[in-house]
Amino acid sequence: MAIPDPVPEQEAARAPSLNVVALTPPVEATLRILMNSVPFLMGAAIVRQPPGTDGVVVSVGRMPWLHDRRLTTLELPDDTLPSNRAVALDWPVPFQAEWVGAPPRLLIARLVFQGRTVGVLLGTLITRDQLSQQTREALDLSCELIASAVAGEAAMLMAASQRPLESEKAAPVAEPEPQPRRAPLDSELVVDDVRRGVASATDARSLGRVLRDAMSKITDASAFSIALYHVGRPEVAYRYKVVGPDRDSAELGRQHVDDAPGSYAARHDRRWHVFTREVAIRDELDVRVREVVVLQVPLVTGGDVFGLVSVQTFRPAGFSDQELRLVATVIEAAAPAFAQVRASGRYQPSAEAAPAPVAAQPVPPPHAPAPAAAASNRTAEEVLRELLHRCAGAGFHTAFLMGVDPGAGSLRGELVADGDAAREVDYALGISSGKFSVPLDDRYNAIARAVREARIVPAPTAFEITRPAQDAEAAQALEKLAGGGRSVTLPLIVNGEAAGALILGPMRDEPSFFAIEAIRGYVQDTVRELAQLWGRPAGS
Repeated sequence: MAIPDPVPEQEAARAPSLNVVALTPPVEATLRILMNSVPFLMGAAIVRQPPGTDGVVVSVGRMPWLHDRRLTTLELPDDTLPSNRAVALDWPVPFQAEWVGAPPRLLIARLVFQGRTVGVLLGTLITRDQLSQQTREALDLSCELIASAVAGEAAMLMAASQRPLESEKAAPVAEPEPQPRRAPLDSELVVDDVRRGVASATDARSLGRVLRDAMSKITDASAFSIALYHVGRPEVAYRYKVVGPDRDSAELGRQHVDDAPGSYAARHDRRWHVFTREVAIRDELDVRVREVVVLQVPLVTGGDVFGLVSVQTFRPAGFSDQELRLVATVIEAAAPAFAQVRASGRYQPSAEAAPAPVAAQPVPPPHAPAPAAAASNRTAEEVLRELLHRCAGAGFHTAFLMGVDPGAGSLRGELVADGDAAREVDYALGISSGKFSVPLDDRYNAIARAVREARIVPAPTAFEITRPAQDAEAAQALEKLAGGGRSVTLPLIVNGEAAGALILGPMRDEPSFFAIEAIRGYVQDTVRELAQLWGRPAGS
C-alpha cells in the first residue's frame, strides 16, 4: 500500500517553529558571568561615572541598594578604592527594600579602563565568610571585563549620537524647501560665541550674562548661578544668579545649593559633578516636592578652583552626555576671563566701591517686599517677635533668637518665644537677658556653624547648641527640662551679612522636611523686611 505524500499544510505544521532569542547586551553579559563565577552573589549593578542623570547602567538579580540614592548617585574619587578590585562592606539595607534573614554585605569596586574610572560595581553578597583566593581572582577578572564592556558601550552611544549630525552636514540639500524644524546645535559656534563675548566683557556680571545666554542655547535650565571665591579667604566673594520666568523656577532660586569652596564639586578633581535633590515648592499654604537635577562645573585656572558654576533643571531626564560636555567646554573657555576679573575685583559694571562679600543677585526674589510705608511703622524687634509667633503657630514653642555681636565676635541671646517651655529654657540659659553667648569661631557649636556657613544646621543634642557656655551635664539637665535635645538652626543673612540665627528647640522629635521649609519661608520674609528697615537693598 503506497503512502500518499503529505500536503503542504501538514508539512508546515510538522516543521519545528523558529525561536528568535534577543542578543544579551555586553555589559549585562559580563554581569551574568560575574554572578556565575562568584558564589553567594545574588545580584549586581553598575553605576555610571561620572554619575549623570542615567545613574544605573544595568542591574541583574536582587539588588536592595538600588533604593539608596547615596549609592546610585555615587562619585568615587580615584584614591578611594583600588582599580578593578572589589571590597565587601557592611552597608545598611534601605528600609524600602524587603529582606529576609541576615542582612547582606555590599560588594563595591571602582571600574577602571585605560586609566579612567568608567563605573562603580555594586553587588549583593550573602555570606559572612572571608572570600577565597579563587573568588578574589574571579572578581578581579570580572571587574576588568565589566570595565571594558562599560567603556565600549559608552563609546558606541557617543558615536551613535554624533552620526546623525555628521550625515546632515555631509548630505547635500536636494529639496528647495526643507521642512521647518529646529537646526542641530553647532558646538563650535556656541564656543566661538562665548569666546567673543568674554573678550569684550570687563566685569563678572557681564561675563555671567555671556554664560547665561550660552546655557539657554545648550540646555533647558531652570536656575543658573556663578560663585566666585574670595582671593584671601575660603568664602564666596560674588554670586551671580538667574532663574526662569515660571513660578517653580523662581521658587527654586530661593533654595540654597552648596557652591562654597568646601562643596563636593569644588574639593574634588572632576570635570563636572551631577546630583539629584528634592526641593519644596511653596504655593500659598500648600507645599509640594519636586526633583531637581543639579550640574556643577568648577572654574579652574592653574590647577586651582576659584569658583563654581551651577545649572539646575526640572527635566526628569536631566542633562544628556552631549550637554554635559558642551557645558563644561563653554565654562572652560570662559574661566580665564573670570580669573582676571576676580583678581582685579571688578564684579559690577560700575567703578564704585568694592561689593559686599556676597553680592546682590540680578534677579529679584519671587515674593515682593512689603511697602516702605508699612515697614516704617514697625521696629526690628516687632519684626523678630512676629517671626517667633509664626514659629509657635507652626508648632515650635521653644524657639529663640540670637543676634551677632560684631565687636565681641560672638552670638548673643535676644528673644524667646512665648510659652512655659520657652520660659524654662530662658531661665536656664539667660537668653533674653543677654547672658547666653556663643563665640562665632567655635567649630563645634551648631549655631555658630550655621551662621558662618549660611546654611540650616540640625543638632541631635542640646550640648551642640549650648557649648561652651554649658558643659555636658548642664546640657543633659536642659534636655530633661525641655523634654528633648533636638534643634534646628536657621541663619538670618541680611544684605549678605550675618545678622543672627533662629533656633528651633530644644525639642523631643525631629521636625519634618515640610515644617522646616515652612519656617525657612518665614525667615526669608523676615530678612527682606529687616533689610528694608535698615535702608539697604535686600540680599538674596
